[in-house]
Amino acid sequence: MAAIGLPATILAAGAWFTWQATWREARIDLTREADASAEYAMRLLLSYGIAASRLDDLLRGLTDAEIRARSPALTEVARTLAADLPQTSHAIVIDREGLVLLTTGTQREPPRPVAAEQDFFETLRAPNPPLIHLSQVFASQIEGRPFFAVSRRRSGTGNPPGPDGFDGVVNLWVEPEVVSDGLRRLLASGTDAVALVRTDGNVIARTSGMAELPAPLPPAAWFHAIAAAGLDHAVITEHTPEDGAPWLVAMRRLEGFPAYTAAIRSHAAILGAWWDAVLPQLAIGVPAMLAMLGLALLVCRGQLRLLDANDKLEARVVERTAALAEVSEALDLTPCMITDIKGRIIHWSAGCAQLYDFPREAAEGHQVAELLRTEFPAGGREGLLATLLRHGQWQGELRQRRRDGSMIVTGAQWALRRDPRTGEPHSIVSTRTDLSALHRAERALRRSEDRLQRAQEASGAVAFELARDGSVLADAAMPGLFGLPPGETVTLAALAARLHPEDRNLLAATHRSLARTGGSFSLEFRVLEADGALRWLLARGEILGRQQGGCAPCFAAGIILEVTQRRSAEAALAASGERLRLAQEAAGFGIYDHDFRTGAVTWDSRMRGFWALPEEAPVTSRSFLAGLHPEDRVLRREAMRRAKDPTGPGTYQAEFRVVGLTDRQERWIFTIGQVHFEQGRPIRLTGLAMDITDRKRSDQRNELLMREVDHRAKNALAVVQAALRLSRAESPAELVRIVEGRVAALARAQTILARRRWEGAELHALLEGELAAFLTGIRMDAPRAELIGPPVTVAAHAAQPLSMAVHELATNAMKYGALSRRGGLLQVSWRLDPAQRLLTLVWRERGGSEVVSSPARRGFGSRVIEQTVQVQLGGSLTRRWTPGGLVCKITMPLSRHDGGQPVVEGATADAA
Repeated sequence: MAAIGLPATILAAGAWFTWQATWREARIDLTREADASAEYAMRLLLSYGIAASRLDDLLRGLTDAEIRARSPALTEVARTLAADLPQTSHAIVIDREGLVLLTTGTQREPPRPVAAEQDFFETLRAPNPPLIHLSQVFASQIEGRPFFAVSRRRSGTGNPPGPDGFDGVVNLWVEPEVVSDGLRRLLASGTDAVALVRTDGNVIARTSGMAELPAPLPPAAWFHAIAAAGLDHAVITEHTPEDGAPWLVAMRRLEGFPAYTAAIRSHAAILGAWWDAVLPQLAIGVPAMLAMLGLALLVCRGQLRLLDANDKLEARVVERTAALAEVSEALDLTPCMITDIKGRIIHWSAGCAQLYDFPREAAEGHQVAELLRTEFPAGGREGLLATLLRHGQWQGELRQRRRDGSMIVTGAQWALRRDPRTGEPHSIVSTRTDLSALHRAERALRRSEDRLQRAQEASGAVAFELARDGSVLADAAMPGLFGLPPGETVTLAALAARLHPEDRNLLAATHRSLARTGGSFSLEFRVLEADGALRWLLARGEILGRQQGGCAPCFAAGIILEVTQRRSAEAALAASGERLRLAQEAAGFGIYDHDFRTGAVTWDSRMRGFWALPEEAPVTSRSFLAGLHPEDRVLRREAMRRAKDPTGPGTYQAEFRVVGLTDRQERWIFTIGQVHFEQGRPIRLTGLAMDITDRKRSDQRNELLMREVDHRAKNALAVVQAALRLSRAESPAELVRIVEGRVAALARAQTILARRRWEGAELHALLEGELAAFLTGIRMDAPRAELIGPPVTVAAHAAQPLSMAVHELATNAMKYGALSRRGGLLQVSWRLDPAQRLLTLVWRERGGSEVVSSPARRGFGSRVIEQTVQVQLGGSLTRRWTPGGLVCKITMPLSRHDGGQPVVEGATADAA
């Protein structure tokens, strides 16, 4: 009994110790997974918060209207910002009403409060909101996919302040499944699961997938008790709410965020690991009951295996830690630093090292103000620190110096971090943006404005005053404008004598008229040069009427400019306008004019042709709308609304469809025009219209062709992948030859399709590409091939599959059939049967192998032929092995009965 009891006792003790070790290792694994997942999630969420702050900085000082007006440019900048975080799906800015102001995604709905009902909107709108808010998972109203948002309040906007200080939200939408992928990389075991859960029980991400919106944890769940207690970490044993099965859970709180990571391993998985460890002991323990020495040796071996398993586990932890380090390095590219309250650098990112040219080891541990020789605003660092302690954040501009001493201006944003347990401030997170280029641009703009002002002063305008006695007081440049000698006394009579004879009467009449009543004048006249050349001058000014009993005006003053170049330009412009008119007629432009005040609409004959409106029919707004395609009326109405906006440029531009009023033909019309305003009200629209139907149809054909090329390329890659995965060979060289042949067959099919712009491939060309070496007939005793059949164009989608099938038949014929022997003959014939709507291809080999039965094993080539003909082409396949070689008959329908695409190009209801 002792011989049996002692080994049994030892075996039971070993099993118990193994169970304790297995359970302990499970706790260690889950604790490491929870810690690693918490560190990963915390860095990820912090980077989202920093990115949201940078986007908020980008929009600082802009009103909602300015953001909408500059939406394309701001969207590109926001996309560049979001592209730095590969997990981010959209960056979205929302106004105080819940309307989307700016999004890097595609908004296909009209503006409405799409975010007002979301939890992040309500939380950030409430008093004392958090600096960064982590939302629950929700389904996008625009795209229908699940997202969660990392959000913060908008600050420093150009809008009038609201009663509650709330002016909208800046948030980043993240797909939970992308975060789940990152968590999966941290798992130590494939049976484990990790979830990111908010303290209210809402699941943000989990490694088991986020295909649907997850339900929150029930109120009675163990999670809520731990979250309510505020524990930083915990390891507990719980039971699943579904079937009551026990599981082991390790939780870790995210510092600075209301969320936990939970690593879970089922009791069954732990028990399975224990059985994996204890079964060898049991297998050894039964014989050990008969031999104590054997038991000791086997137990020792079991312990060694456990140690080896522990070493492997440690190696996996090192690998996961390295993966986490890679993610941290990616986040480190943002110019970001962390300092303690006194300004000593704790963390110096690679982005800061690049911005300031100080390496990390030279920066960390130093006072940032001393290292960068920072010039603070009024109040110094103490004033900024006081603001930071009051509000939790500060942002503004700082003047600092790089390592080489060069000065830069940075936009800084400080965020205060507090101890989650005591609430005491312990560090400052700061992000930086280089504003030096912006300041240089502003200085350049001011210099440009100064130059413009000086240029205006030097524009050549000559001021003058005309007295009642006809004398002229003017600048020294006045005689030169009229061709008079320098220094000569200038009088009205002397100036009039230099005018062109045709313009003297105009000057005299204007002088007499304004001498009586006074008023402003603007005259253009010609001056004769000594060499007979003409100079055009513009005189503008004002005349005071004559006194009672006088005949000359009391006083006149104004300026004179030389406008010779402008008049020449106007003449050239008139000639250019005539050429433009001829060009418009040649290019097919229609001209229209719409008077908004009277409702009168004027069209030329080409515009009538666009609408198929008879010449005798009147042109009205009703006839215009009657020809407009119903689906495009909203688009045209929106374009007209923008053009009538007096704050805009007044440009009317649109593309829409027109259905002819008499011929009912659909045409695409492009129109561009200009709205004219009077006292801020639109009064008239003039513009051009052009028939772009041919261009639209060409664009549609090109888009269809690009889609077809993309689809065929993906299909080709899928076939190459299958060929690589399923190909077998006796040696690597043989495998390379087989794969090269199959890929070459695909390439030949691609080339033939490309030559015909993917509109199909000639069947003869496909066969010729595979059998070209055997079609020449140079030697009579060499194997030969013959192609017999009418011209047939194979549809583009069927060319690649058919080419692969022919390649496999040709490969078999060259290895085992008629093309492998002298005197062998391969005949490939095909015919079309319009009555039966069939294409039949016969592959007949003579002089080949004597085998008359089918091969015992089906290779990849046989499977390719069968799958291609039967599945992809919807046809049938028969093969017979005759004494002369293989006879293969392939029958394919001209069009699929299952709704698939036709095999033969042009196969319609009346057959090819």
